[in-house]
Amino acid sequence: MQRNRSATADAEVSTAPGLSPREIWIVLGSLMIATALSAIDATIVSTALPTITGDLGGFEQYAWVGTSYILVSTIATPILGKLGDLFGRRRMILVVIGIFTIGSLLCGLASNMTQLIAARGLQGLGGGGIQALTFAILGELVSPRERGRYMGLYTGIYAASAVVGPLVGGWMIDNFAWQWIFLVNVPIAAIAVVAIMKTLHLPFRKQPAKLDLAGAALLSIFLGSLIIALEEARNGWGEPAISVLLVIAIVTFVLFLLNEKRVPEPIVPLHLFRNRIFSTACAMGFVAGAMSFGVQNFLPLQFQDANFIKPTMAGLYLAPLMAGVMLGSSGGGFLIVKTGRYKFVPAIGLGLSVLGTLALSRLSPSWGFLMFVVPMLAIGMGNGGTFTTTSIATQNAIDPKVLGIGTATLVSIRSLGGSLALAGYGTVFTSTVSSRMIRDLPENALPGGTKVSSLVRAPSQIQKLPLEVRDVVVSSITAGTARVFLLAVPLVFVAWLLALSFPELPLRTTNQPTNQPTPTPIPHPTPSLE
Repeated sequence: MQRNRSATADAEVSTAPGLSPREIWIVLGSLMIATALSAIDATIVSTALPTITGDLGGFEQYAWVGTSYILVSTIATPILGKLGDLFGRRRMILVVIGIFTIGSLLCGLASNMTQLIAARGLQGLGGGGIQALTFAILGELVSPRERGRYMGLYTGIYAASAVVGPLVGGWMIDNFAWQWIFLVNVPIAAIAVVAIMKTLHLPFRKQPAKLDLAGAALLSIFLGSLIIALEEARNGWGEPAISVLLVIAIVTFVLFLLNEKRVPEPIVPLHLFRNRIFSTACAMGFVAGAMSFGVQNFLPLQFQDANFIKPTMAGLYLAPLMAGVMLGSSGGGFLIVKTGRYKFVPAIGLGLSVLGTLALSRLSPSWGFLMFVVPMLAIGMGNGGTFTTTSIATQNAIDPKVLGIGTATLVSIRSLGGSLALAGYGTVFTSTVSSRMIRDLPENALPGGTKVSSLVRAPSQIQKLPLEVRDVVVSSITAGTARVFLLAVPLVFVAWLLALSFPELPLRTTNQPTNQPTPTPIPHPTPSLE
């Protein structure tokens, strides 16, 4: 029985146009390499930035080294997904890997912070395209019924890379010059490009197409102003520039919606959101992205500033989260292939995430590492299963003609959920820490006019504070981290309710849409291979 099932799966996979099973694995392996490179580069500089800033100067531009990558990546994802639909995904994946490689080379050659920030933006352009196009290419190669086993691997690699990135950055800084963090991408990406050029040939029917330039511009301004406002708001919402950026974001978003309704080839076809599966998947993905950013940003801070764990070891402490993501994505994908059903995966996973998030909201300074293991594992399983399932369900429910932009929109909404949540988390964390220290610090603990926030320093400096002051700082940081997860509990609970009501369609065994009959072959024009 199992042998027949496996043979059926292999036969189905081998129906991808012009590719043998061996060639498919070469293509998928190459795309996984590109995915891992782009995911790692989104986070790899976090542990390397102090060294890089010390070498290049420009500490006031510190945050923009990471922000420029995320900003351009989020903007580029839906646009490049649409370009893949219009001009062919094979062509576009080679272009974006090339852009990513050039960006990596320029990062390694940067001689000042301005050059590095610009090169990181170019990397983000390529990285956003890689994320948008790899999932869409997978959607072309493999039917939804068999896609779970591969989608789980992709999701697991992406999530694991986000955790591994800071570890790799720290290790390379300890053993090599910081430039090699970026330069090592060049030969690895070149291998992926050669493999894709030799093996990946997708059918593509060339057709007249006009890119929605106005929509692309409005979407870029909307996402750019929103993300910059949220990044700046981490230090407080009182700056007038933040209000101006938010107003610009609202206005351009309204104009974008109006534009998308009237153009024949919109960047984001709004009719997709009338599909209940797609809209529900986007909502669940938004929350999963928010949870992922929360755990990856605030638990390392807790480990370092409250538990006084060294940065590299703090990254290793996230291993249960990574294991949970791998188990949720790969295990969930396997169960989807085995059963042909997908709704139960996020329903169980997000239920576990609710419990894990609730547990972390009870965090106290006395917690040791073992107290974090089960909650992180539960949250990771929920995130991994949700990422995999929403991708499969979306690609199964929408027309293959909009596969690229549908997948890219889902990925972009996940990133946006993380950015929005991170700003909200940061505000809650900062206000909680400040109010707790004002309430609990002994009198005359600080010189006159000194802000309590100045006590949240590097871990080695916090350890040198007087004992009674240090205990207050540690307990305040822990209270702030716990409040972040308390804020996340209702978000995850709503996502769990959405998962329970998630519509479920039979998974297709071909790449034809469920709601349309298989089209009669058209003799002219003949599809060409990219």
